[in-house]
Amino acid sequence: MVNITLPNITIPQISPDVLNDTLRILNKTRQGPVTVPNAPAIPPWLENALLTIYLALLALSILLIAHYIYYARHSSRQPPDLRADPADAPLSIIIPVKNESPETVAQAVKRLAALNCPDAEIIVVSDDPPDAFEEIRKAVESLAVPNAKALRRPQPVGYKGVALNWAAERARGEILLFLDVDSVPPPDLCHRARAVGEREILFLGWDGYAPVKTPIATLQLFLYKYLLFHVAIVGRHNTGHPIFALGSGIAVRKKFLQEMGGFCNCTADDYDISMKAYLHGGRVVYSPGVPVYVEVPGGYAAFKKQYARWTYNSAYLLAAYGLKIFRLWMPLPHRISVFLNVATHPLMIMTTFAIMLSGLAMGYMGILLPPLHILILQLALGIAALVQVYYVYKLARRDGHSFVAVAGKLAKSAALLLVLSPYLAFYVVLGTLRRRIRWHITPKGLASVLSGRAGPYEIGLAAALGALFAYALTTANPVFITNTAFLLAATLYVLTKITSPPPRSDAT
Repeated sequence: MVNITLPNITIPQISPDVLNDTLRILNKTRQGPVTVPNAPAIPPWLENALLTIYLALLALSILLIAHYIYYARHSSRQPPDLRADPADAPLSIIIPVKNESPETVAQAVKRLAALNCPDAEIIVVSDDPPDAFEEIRKAVESLAVPNAKALRRPQPVGYKGVALNWAAERARGEILLFLDVDSVPPPDLCHRARAVGEREILFLGWDGYAPVKTPIATLQLFLYKYLLFHVAIVGRHNTGHPIFALGSGIAVRKKFLQEMGGFCNCTADDYDISMKAYLHGGRVVYSPGVPVYVEVPGGYAAFKKQYARWTYNSAYLLAAYGLKIFRLWMPLPHRISVFLNVATHPLMIMTTFAIMLSGLAMGYMGILLPPLHILILQLALGIAALVQVYYVYKLARRDGHSFVAVAGKLAKSAALLLVLSPYLAFYVVLGTLRRRIRWHITPKGLASVLSGRAGPYEIGLAAALGALFAYALTTANPVFITNTAFLLAATLYVLTKITSPPPRSDAT
């Protein structure tokens, strides 16, 4: 017989006074917020209005996280490809280019030539000036790839969608596949593209690659793989909810494209054509398999411009199709899914920006504890965020990521969004007003890193928060000081740790 001696464990006792004080403070939140003694006098109507806005923002944030959690729960398995055998139909692959080097274009054609794409036509459509186009044409012809050619629009006006429509009219393929010049196609690209249905847009999926490893590129690779590919694409596909095609790796039959009126003359050509497919009684389907790999910007300035365009695109589509979404001929949960898919960027950005402003306002008001119903929602938001981290960790642990590493990546993403939210909110407004914006071509490779990092916006934001923090110190309001210090620290962290390029030896 073995004697087992258990160690003596002393559980700390909570003092009745501490417990009573805590309950008394929480009970006070049932009547209103608990403030610091030196809090400035605020009119009750203004205080109630700010707290009501903050309550709505918390509820919206929980909704956005909950819808990501729902798809994350269904994204752990890679779905089988149950589609019918591909049709033996002529295929044309269209690559739009502008301000790209002849070497970049030639590499794109070489990648396609190495695939098993029997009789596929490759069309490079250029909006470059005649001299630059001539260099591209020579580069393509020098490869001697059968059925590959470069064309130039005589009048290169409008956005990318107009160029795609022009090339589609001249393509001989019954099936059209649209691919960006920097995309790395999967080996079975043509086989899967030829499986597109009569009234479908077929999307091959997206993941990222980075020729230059920088902090901002590494963060994007993580977000592309787990939040975009696994959650937003595979998760939606596994639940049977509608998905949206992104700008590269889209296949569609020419007849259906013409019926929909082609791509829009706007920067949101991919989401717009997806909405047109649903409005015309068609659908967008994901083709399971190796995704198309697209280059992520290696420099902060290039990333910021790209993210601003994506933000504008979502707001533009929301303004153009917001009411039509709920008239789609599909179940209500699917219509809600379409709405959240289109509205995620604008809602996430405006919510983050508004919570930043609300935090500053509540700090100025000296609110230590908000009313109880807001406290409950704050707790729910914290729990929802942890659940989201857990489900992303379940996906990422297969690649060796720890829970702490996943939480750190998502925290960096949240800090980056917080710092950029005032800047991006401007593009939400532009998109809502449906004003046109200039399309900045995203630089590639090292040029992306050399495009710059901190600019006037970042310097102005840091200076404004620094001045606000200095003012908060003069008020001796600990809540105001803490809130401004947090925002200033988050901004400085993003500017020094995330937006900075790698050492020169790493970038070359």
